[in-house]
Amino acid sequence: MNPIKPMTLATLILALLSAAVAPQANSQIVVEPWPQAAGPQNNWTTKTVTPPPLNWSVENDKNIRWRKSLPETGQSGIAVWGDRLFLTTMKPIDAETKSKKGSDIVLHCIHTDTGKTLWTTAIAGAPAAKSIYAYGFSSSSSPTPITDGKHVWCWNASGQMGCWTLNGKPVWSRRWTPTLGRPFNKQFEPIKIGNTILNVEPLAPEDPNRREDAWNYIRGFDALTGKPLWTETKGLTHYNTPVAGRLPDGGYAILAGRGAHHDTPEAPAGLTLTRIDGADAGKAIWSWNALPDGKAQVTQCWDEKYAYWLDETRTDLVILSTTDGSEAKRISWTKDVSHTTFNKKTGEFTTEHHINLDNMEPHLNVFPAWHANIAIYPHVFFQCFSFNGKRRGKMTHIGPKHCITRINVESGKVEYLELPFPVPLVENSLEKNGEIFYPDMTINSRGINVGEDKRSGRSGWWWCFNGNVIAVNQHLFFTFMSGNVQVIDGTTQNFDESALVAFNDLGKFGETWSVNTPSYSNGRLYHRTMKELICIEQD
Repeated sequence: MNPIKPMTLATLILALLSAAVAPQANSQIVVEPWPQAAGPQNNWTTKTVTPPPLNWSVENDKNIRWRKSLPETGQSGIAVWGDRLFLTTMKPIDAETKSKKGSDIVLHCIHTDTGKTLWTTAIAGAPAAKSIYAYGFSSSSSPTPITDGKHVWCWNASGQMGCWTLNGKPVWSRRWTPTLGRPFNKQFEPIKIGNTILNVEPLAPEDPNRREDAWNYIRGFDALTGKPLWTETKGLTHYNTPVAGRLPDGGYAILAGRGAHHDTPEAPAGLTLTRIDGADAGKAIWSWNALPDGKAQVTQCWDEKYAYWLDETRTDLVILSTTDGSEAKRISWTKDVSHTTFNKKTGEFTTEHHINLDNMEPHLNVFPAWHANIAIYPHVFFQCFSFNGKRRGKMTHIGPKHCITRINVESGKVEYLELPFPVPLVENSLEKNGEIFYPDMTINSRGINVGEDKRSGRSGWWWCFNGNVIAVNQHLFFTFMSGNVQVIDGTTQNFDESALVAFNDLGKFGETWSVNTPSYSNGRLYHRTMKELICIEQD
């Protein structure tokens, strides 16, 4: 083998840096930023030069660079650029406060190397738009900040958004009146494309086009001034997470859904792909209706070839053409599937092929978990909710238990993989109707239990919004409410135990709560819980 010449190596390094670098205000070089919730590619994935850490434990202090106590719970993801990261928490609450609800949040700027707080700023929300502090379906702090290395944009889901310099100087802010009168399930994530930032909100109360029962719309704003640019016309349910991406012609669009629980008004249920740049910004490219109805409560994944409709009311994955929204195919996720199960007593895995879940006794319903899905062509992945007990007075069987599903959208192959996920009875845990509740999970860093809704004390396998899934190279990171993170290799030939890479924790089981999404940057993962911000780095 010929040795690499010094000039050749230098040229290679320069080429790698040039492909991904961007200048920062302090003139440092940024290689791999994670600028917003959905990452640098807008689709929750990234291809990296430096591999991410795969194995860690906060409980055992394994591969943890630093941990920082947070003053209050929060649900935003983490935006990272160079030596700074941004996240939000709820405004710290008093222990004596009877109602654990609020609408004010705090934006934090943290140094990536040390965890030191560089600055904070408060962002008030509308008093009428209060959320439970530790609510398993989002809060005022759910939207993730965005940064481009020069500015940071931040959202309070209770009705305020704004822009700051990297040093915390206000640039602009605006308020809007969010949808009221329904549970606080506002799972949209802000997006920046070019000089346009996107928000989800109803039309203003004084707008003559506003419906009596306010519909939500995607709106585009100038990033540097906050000036409104356009409003799309089809509407979307803010219980889903719209996803932006590049069209085959090189432009950008966003996929959003309509239809959800609690009589959301936006209709008909279905998907709309909307242009978000150029002369046609705000105009629908196509719209598809999920007849007769449906629930758009997932991350709305798509690529240059297909758009994907996941729906808890169906038994199949609907695959649409990105070009025109026509139905390309449907793949049943109950018929002729493979199922790998885990025996907790023996520690062994068993795989069965060509089985029909519809024929199982008792009858089993497959329920794709909300927001715990991702698409990486040619595969679609989703977590399955698991429940076996009484719900609303009736015996309900939902599963397969503790499974992640992989569907090959070209071959039609469907594979279920059961995770070796422990759900133990720990001190103060309660078991009722087939569920286990962990009331100590929702105690914040100051010893205050801010979980007013008992459903927030679940493991993450039933009726909650877990953090969105991200993929770094071929590795997928699934985060559960209990603070566990399962790492999976999505590229294995068979989706069985060979796909299981690591089962990690963000703290002690039963005392850790996270509905957050990790972020990757420069060989590190940044994650968070109710109590802490965590920098994960291979030792």
